[in-house]
Amino acid sequence: MGNAGLQSILDWAKAERGFDAVGYCPSVMAMRVASRMSATGASGYGEYLNMVRTSPAELDLLVEALTLKVSSFFRDPIVFAYLHDSVLPALLAEKAAKGERGVRVWSAGCAHGEEPYSVAILLHELAQREHKAPEDAIFATDIDEKALARAKEALYTGESLASVPYGLVTTCFNREGELFRVLPAVARRVRFSVHDMLDRRTASPSDSVFGTFDLILCRNVLIYFQPDSQDIIAQKLYRSLAAGGYLLLGQTEILPEAWQGRFRRVTDCCRLYRKGK
Repeated sequence: MGNAGLQSILDWAKAERGFDAVGYCPSVMAMRVASRMSATGASGYGEYLNMVRTSPAELDLLVEALTLKVSSFFRDPIVFAYLHDSVLPALLAEKAAKGERGVRVWSAGCAHGEEPYSVAILLHELAQREHKAPEDAIFATDIDEKALARAKEALYTGESLASVPYGLVTTCFNREGELFRVLPAVARRVRFSVHDMLDRRTASPSDSVFGTFDLILCRNVLIYFQPDSQDIIAQKLYRSLAAGGYLLLGQTEILPEAWQGRFRRVTDCCRLYRKGK
């Protein structure tokens, strides 16, 4: 990282919470540590290191900042409209033509669960429309265990539902006071687990057991990593995606150059790619 004080803080986060900053953009890590230092009033790296060593609560807040979660339901509504109108119906039709039932989806870097639940809502709505029982499997992963624990609760504020069509709010959520819980019939479509995108030992979530994915959402993940790490992630995504499967990246992301020829961009409305068959 180039700064001994900053590196000591990151080393402590790795030793105590398992967060490894290797591969992440140094400037991003520095900015996020600086944000926590400002919030606590620490005058320098040394003082802040003492804080995280003596305060487990502050260490938790630091790790939360280092793995910053920015998400909401149907984030980038145009993207989810395209998934609903074009991608998911096409995948379901292809599966039906082969005598297969349901699609397999992976939401990588799922934060607090809004993204995989959004996909689950779309699939639930499509199944209801066709009067079919759900057969889909959605795997959602993140490196942050605390974020996953929140995701499993499936309980959200009204603000996070701002982009959800009203009809889907009424049919896919139960209101609990000022909060909204994802309907159990929708929530049970999603399986959450810890997964490190830089772990070379595994290509996909360990609990996915077998097979590859028809759709992978890996939005706003690559931008936080250095080029070598981006290449590791791209290789993992390629290996995990079925032939003809779809890969969705964030709006400002592009595939590493070495992998661009292996995918075909599908539309100009979003960073959606398809793997060759």
